[in-house]
Amino acid sequence: MNLHEQCLLRYLKNPDELSYTTEILKLNNKILEEKFVLKNILANLSMLNYTNNVE
Repeated sequence: MNLHEQCLLRYLKNPDELSYTTEILKLNNKILEEKFVLKNILANLSMLNYTNNVE
């Protein structure tokens, strides 16, 4: 079960905790987005530096 499923299950069991589970999902999404951006930017910069140095 992933984090989104856990948050949905938690909400269904305790609907009054919606704001808490929403904040957890927002934080998780932000972390995933930052990892994705860093991974892709660093890969592109490394490739750019490699091609600039090779020429």
